[in-house]
Amino acid sequence: MAKVKGTNLISAVKLLRRNRAQARAALPPALHHYLEERVLPTSLYPEEDLVALIRAMAALLRGAGGDVFELMGRALVREHMEGVYEHLLKGDRLTFARRVSTLWQTQHDTGRLVLMDEGAGRARYELSDFGHPSREMCAVIRGYILEALAHSGFASVEVGKAGCVLDGRDRCTWECTWREPGA
Repeated sequence: MAKVKGTNLISAVKLLRRNRAQARAALPPALHHYLEERVLPTSLYPEEDLVALIRAMAALLRGAGGDVFELMGRALVREHMEGVYEHLLKGDRLTFARRVSTLWQTQHDTGRLVLMDEGAGRARYELSDFGHPSREMCAVIRGYILEALAHSGFASVEVGKAGCVLDGRDRCTWECTWREPGA
């Protein structure tokens, strides 16, 4: 069973607790314990629980506009960069984008997320061997990549899903393009 560190659940749990009645309706009863029990940042939790929490959050955020899963991914980058992972921003523009791969490894016990530099203004992220793929996680990851590249200082960042294990591919891939600032 694929596992994820609790730090990835905390924001979802906080939002759901603030909207407890709606959260109870959106969450499967077996996961209601997240509304009561403390989530430990360094403990491992089932990835399937994270996906269920994300789906429940989406039900609460439907009126937020845009792709709520992408918004979750973007918010997660900002959360990571304002805290313990802020040091990852140091280096050249692609340093942080590359370090997203390392960050994945520290947060998930399955999957390998790799950045493939494809020349000026182009790159591809590949996620292989992930133990609990879902459309929701793919969209959250897309938002995370978008925000990571924007946070790195690139302009006109675009990230598109190029392949998915849920569609029979051997890995999930995201094609990325951007402009250098001032270009």
